[in-house]
Amino acid sequence: MSDDSKGLLGWFGKRKESVIQSGMRTHALSVLDCVTELGNAMRAMEADDKSGALKAIERLYYLEHEADSQEDNLCNQMSIGELSPQEREDFMHFVKKTDSIANWCKEAAINLQLIIDTGAVIPVNIWNLLTATVSDLESEVNGLMNAIKILGTDGEGIAECIQSIKDQERRVDEAYMKIMKAILMADLDQKATILSINVLETLEEAADTCKGCAETINILFYAKRV
Repeated sequence: MSDDSKGLLGWFGKRKESVIQSGMRTHALSVLDCVTELGNAMRAMEADDKSGALKAIERLYYLEHEADSQEDNLCNQMSIGELSPQEREDFMHFVKKTDSIANWCKEAAINLQLIIDTGAVIPVNIWNLLTATVSDLESEVNGLMNAIKILGTDGEGIAECIQSIKDQERRVDEAYMKIMKAILMADLDQKATILSINVLETLEEAADTCKGCAETINILFYAKRV
């Protein structure tokens, strides 16, 4: 590992309980909670429990707002830390990208609420497919959470975390065409088609963003070796 990389890890190691590192974990946990509530909402829709879905959606809206506030506070804290300008830019980029996962979850939740509010009818087989994809997204973001926990250590296990995230993103990517085909072949009205496709696309965007976060971690730990 290069001296620059060691310095970066050392910055975290010396501040293991600092506001910034603690804040990164707290922010990532809020993002993970958003994904979890999206999964709860999707599973409720699969079970035709619209009341349960709406409750999960409301919790997701609250958590996404909390994540936004944590992101703002964390970026302010980073601006007065001892990081170099490049390191500060890298970490701020990472935090903002992580927050985007919560934003995509909110977009998915908005479309779920529109499905309920407009009375759009989506067959259970499509809900089954979407729910399975949300489960993959939950696993992917859990992997990201584990990778963030490794910050401040010697990096042991980071490669496995990153690979796990990429594997889960690939599963979501592979499911995309299958679900899109199921939607287009189903006997849906226009609003149901549009809203179900919107939900699918937000899930893919969230998964892609999570993979992007993993790639940023990869850069932070390994790119400075050369």
